Amino acid sequence: MSVAQRVGPLLEQAITVLLNRADRRDTVSIKAALREAREAAPYLVASDEELTEAILEAATAMGLCVAFDCGE
Repeated sequence: MSVAQRVGPLLEQAITVLLNRADRRDTVSIKAALREAREAAPYLVASDEELTEAILEAATAMGLCVAFDCGE
């Protein structure tokens, strides 16, 4: 079972919407994507690790590069 399935279809759709804003040549910031996801759905119970993996799965499926900048 993928992490995207564990975080739920609604969250998966929200992540896809956030990532669709990115140009295919862009690099997706995990830090910014986490912030946007939490702002868009403050009630989320998924951990940052689960969200990060769901964002990574969606971004790579869309052909986007990912910056692991959470520690900054």
